[in-house]
Amino acid sequence: MYKLILFDLDETLYPRSAKLMDAITERINRYIADQFGVPLEQAAELRRRFRSLYGTALRGMMEEGYPVNIDDYFEYVHDVELDGVLTTDPRLREMLLRIPLRRAVLTNSNIEHALRILRHMGVDDCFERVIDIRALSFRNKPDPLSYRIALEMLRVEPHEVIFVEDTPINTRAARAIGMTTILIECPPSPDADYFLDSVMDVGPLVAQLLGADGHSTSSEKSAGTRPMHGADVPR
Repeated sequence: MYKLILFDLDETLYPRSAKLMDAITERINRYIADQFGVPLEQAAELRRRFRSLYGTALRGMMEEGYPVNIDDYFEYVHDVELDGVLTTDPRLREMLLRIPLRRAVLTNSNIEHALRILRHMGVDDCFERVIDIRALSFRNKPDPLSYRIALEMLRVEPHEVIFVEDTPINTRAARAIGMTTILIECPPSPDADYFLDSVMDVGPLVAQLLGADGHSTSSEKSAGTRPMHGADVPR
């Protein structure tokens, strides 16, 4: 029986089209270039390599012994404008609050960035907890240990969790330990159980899953739902 729905933050609770992560990525590149005295193109290549090997640029710098002040890093890369980029959408808030499960956020970012985003979007009080990279002792997604730490904090087992993400490698790892996984704005692949066009489609899909799981909730087919391998959502 499902007990909790766990959301990623960036490009999951808001659309990729907002391009907020593009702005943050540019600042990560600039931080690496400035701190290590390399051309911007080389900094971008370093960031891509760090992300591929370690999941985040910060983890890559830490693992490979680059000198980095973590507080300064987060302050610099998240110094981006939100007005005109992210909007408060009452429909998102309503959708979240209608999900009859505990709700939490799991992010590879820091708590300050996460709360700033959630407050700007008007949904910070929709979640019982935001688990950030410091709470994970810097063991970021998709490291399986990051999920184990988060689930222990939330007092749930993997099979009791629905995990919503925008990054296939992260859902792949979560699915491998037993979570039900939903990918947002991604084509169908073996990396997740369900695929949705928008976070707004999560509510209807969860209603179906809970109906099949024995919860007393109505079943509603979401047009945006693309289950894997042609299997329909259980009804």
